[in-house]
Parts: sequence; C-alpha cells; structure tokens
Amino acid sequence: MSRLLGKVAVVTGGSSGIGQAIARALAREGAAVASFARRFTTTALTDRPVAGQVTEIQLDVTDEAAVRQRFAELASFGAVDVLVCSAGVGAFAPVHTAGTADLREMLDVHVLGTFLCVREALRLMQPRRSGHLIAIGSHAAERAFADCAAYTAAKAGQLGFMRVVATEARSYDIRVTTVMPGAVDTPIWDDRPGFDRSKMMKPDDLAGFVVALVARPMISVEEVVVTPPAGAL
Repeated sequence: MSRLLGKVAVVTGGSSGIGQAIARALAREGAAVASFARRFTTTALTDRPVAGQVTEIQLDVTDEAAVRQRFAELASFGAVDVLVCSAGVGAFAPVHTAGTADLREMLDVHVLGTFLCVREALRLMQPRRSGHLIAIGSHAAERAFADCAAYTAAKAGQLGFMRVVATEARSYDIRVTTVMPGAVDTPIWDDRPGFDRSKMMKPDDLAGFVVALVARPMISVEEVVVTPPAGAL
C-alpha cells in the first residue's frame, strides 16, 4: 500500500517496541522514515530519507542540542510531515519505595523529550500549514494504577503539554494526537511478572492504528484511549 507515499515521517524510540513497529508500518505505507533512538550508532542524517524505508539515526531526545541538530538535518532535505514521539522509559514501584532518579529520568524522556521534538517539528510545519504531531502516551495518564506514580506523573505531564500544542497548532491546520494505549506487549513488562502478556495488544496492532490516523488527513483525533479487548490489565 502507498497511502503515505511522498511523506516524511520522524519516529522517536524507534529501536524497539511500539516505536519500531510504527516506523516500519509508516514505511510500508510509502513514507520516508527517519527513526531516532539512543541505541542506534549512526550519528548524523547525511542523506535524504528514502520512500518506503526506515533510516536509523542516533538521538537522545533529552539532549536539546542534538534534537536541534537532527531536525536541522531533516530540514535541509525538505519538509517533515509526521512526528511520532514514542521514546519512553518506565520504572514501577510503590510510592514509599520509589526513587527520585527514576522519576527524573521519566520526566526527562516523556515530558522534556516530547517538548523538544515537538517544538522543532512544529517550527518546520507551521510555515507550510501542514503536519501531524503524535505522542504515544499511556492510559495511566488518566487512570490510577498501583506502582505507577512516577510513570503516571510523567505521562500526565506529557498529555497536558500535548493538549496545549493541539490548541496552538489548530490555527495552522496541524493535527495533534495523543494516543493513550493500555497494555502493549513490549520489553517494559520484562521486569514485571504476574501479567498475562498474551492478552496485551501487540506493537503492530497499535502501529496499524496510528497509521490509520495519519492516513486520514481530513480527520483530527486529538486524544484517544486504546486498550486490549480485555481492558486494562
């Protein structure tokens, strides 16, 4: 299929899980995809992303100078049509044992990282009055789960930020979407035994949903909760 042929998409957190699945799904629809992650080893985008392919580039989304550089490299090759902020980290513990270092890391990645990438993408999209900004949030931003206080604080902050972005971007005809998934079977569950991962959504399931949103330019979905059929696990 080629619903996104001619589009350039950026995906953060593209080395595994949801981000990797979304990057590949966008490419299958014809988009030229720049996939960013800390684990990648290529340190600069030196060639134009190719339609139908995923180009993997190293980026720490909490590094402001590096984020500016990656988007400047993209701008040198033309427009950015889609940004998907999927970079994420998670640490889970009851409040009375939770660590401040974990909280700071999650706030940095989910809130600061989303802020930096959205800001740079928005600066490229506004003059063209076109684009789609997507954050992969969490159902935890709106529903309380035990052991998730720090993660929930980070995801709620991300959601609040994206709500403001949606308000500001609307007058430029830029779509803004926060997708809030329930349980998705990714490595974030590796250290959390006791959950039935067979009942969770798979990353490809969520990726297909995100592509469906991107591929419908006359529909704007600003916030959506997506869960497995069994609901929250």
